[in-house]
Amino acid sequence: MINQYNTPTIAIIGGGFCGTMVAVHLLRQTAPVRIVLINSRYPLSKGIAYSSYSNKHLLNVPAKNMGAFPENPGHFIEWLKNHENYGVLDAQELPDMYLPRNIYGQYLKDIFENAIRRKTQNVSIEFVHDVAIDLSKLNDAYQVHFSVSPPIIANKVVLAMGNHIPRDPEFGNTQFVSSKRYFPNPWLKEAVNHPEKESNILIVGNGLTMVDVVLGLRENGFTGKIYSLSPHGFKILPHRKFEPYKKMTDELQKPFKLNDLVSLFRKHVAILRAENKSAEAIVDSFRPLTQKVWKELSSGEKRRFLYHLRHMWGVARHRLPMQIHKEIQQLILDDKLEIIAGKIEYAFDKENYAEINIRRRYKNEILQLNVDRVINCTGPESNINKMSDSLIKNLLATGMIQADEFFLGINATEDGQILGKSNLPEKNILTLGTWMKGVLWESTAIPELRNQAKSVANQLIVEFV
Repeated sequence: MINQYNTPTIAIIGGGFCGTMVAVHLLRQTAPVRIVLINSRYPLSKGIAYSSYSNKHLLNVPAKNMGAFPENPGHFIEWLKNHENYGVLDAQELPDMYLPRNIYGQYLKDIFENAIRRKTQNVSIEFVHDVAIDLSKLNDAYQVHFSVSPPIIANKVVLAMGNHIPRDPEFGNTQFVSSKRYFPNPWLKEAVNHPEKESNILIVGNGLTMVDVVLGLRENGFTGKIYSLSPHGFKILPHRKFEPYKKMTDELQKPFKLNDLVSLFRKHVAILRAENKSAEAIVDSFRPLTQKVWKELSSGEKRRFLYHLRHMWGVARHRLPMQIHKEIQQLILDDKLEIIAGKIEYAFDKENYAEINIRRRYKNEILQLNVDRVINCTGPESNINKMSDSLIKNLLATGMIQADEFFLGINATEDGQILGKSNLPEKNILTLGTWMKGVLWESTAIPELRNQAKSVANQLIVEFV
C-alpha cells in the first residue's frame, strides 16, 4: 500500500487529554501536515477522565492549575469566566474550587473545536473511530491496522491510549472473573447502575476511584453497606487550605539520594506537626521537582521507593476535595462504608450473591462477606506485559515497544521517544502521559501532561517546518 497523500501524516492513537492536546498544538502549525486522530473507547477530546457519568466526580486539582496550555496555566479560569453557565461563579473563590470533571470535559471539547475552526488550509484533520490493533513498519513510514477500518499510513505515530483497565484481583478462583457479579471496569456506568438498594457491595481498592464508585452507587439509590478492601487500608486525606511551604525544597541539594530525601521529609513533617500545621504542604512544595529528582535517583533507589514508600506517597499526593472527603467520612460514621485492610482468600459465585473470604491484615481471622457485586478499583494496569490490549501485545511481540525497567509503562526517552528492543530512540514513534510513569514518575496530572503534549507536538513537526 502506498500513501496517497503527499502531505506528511501524523497518526495519534488515543483521543483523551493527551491525544487531543497533541492534535490541538499540531492544528496551530502553519507547516503542511495531515493529522489522523484515532479514538474508539471513550468520547473524543474528553476521554474517560472527563466524561464522567456523575457531576459529583470532581477534579482533584484546583481550577487555577488546570489550564490546558503550559504557556497559559490560567486558561481554564479564563474559559470559566467567559462561559455563560459558569461566569456567575464567585471570581474570588473560583481559582481554588474543585469543579466537576464533566465541566473540564466541556472545556477540552471547546479547545479542540476552536483549534479545528482556526486551523490553516495547510493543516487537515481526519478521524478514525475504530480500535487500532497493530502497527507495522513500511519503508520510512508506519502502517496502522484496525479492527474493522482499512489501514492507514503515517510518517509519525503518537501512542496516547491513556489508562488501561485494572488488572483482575487475585480471587483464589479463576472462574470468578466471569461472574455476572464482578465488574472489572470501574469507570463504566454499568459498575454503579441498578444496585440492589439494601445489599452489600465490595470494592477492591481504596483510592480515588473507589470514592468515585461510592458516590456513583449512592447517586443511583444504593442505601446498603459498601466495603472497601486494600492491602493496607490507608485512609484518604483531604485537600486542606494551608500556606505554601518552601523550607524543605530550599534545603534540597544534589546529588539526590533517597535516604537523604526521606530524612529531610521526616524533619519537616515534624516541624509542621509541632506547629499544628498540615504536613501535606511539604508534598505540594515538592511536586514541581518530582520528575527532576526521580530522573536522578539510581535504579536501586527507585526500586526501594516503589517497594517501601509508593503507597504512602500516593496517599499524601492524591487527596480529596474537602466536600467529598466530608461525605466519605460521614458514610463511615453512618456505618455505610467500611475500610478493610487485607486480601481476598477466595471468592465463591453463589446463586443469589457472591461469597468473599477475606484475610484481615492486622487480625488473625477470616472475614466472610456476602455481597451483591464486586467492583475492581485497584487502579490502572501499568505492566504492558500483562495487558490484553491487542495493539500493546502486537507491539511487544515485534519488539517495537518494551516495558520500562519498573513495569510502570513503556520504555522511552525523557521526551517520549520510544525505546524498542534495540534500545535506541525511535524519533517517529512517541508516547506521553501515563505510559511515561516509569521514566518520569509524575506523569498523570494536567500540569505535567500539558507540557508533554506541547513537547511531543513540537518534536513531530520539527522536520516539516
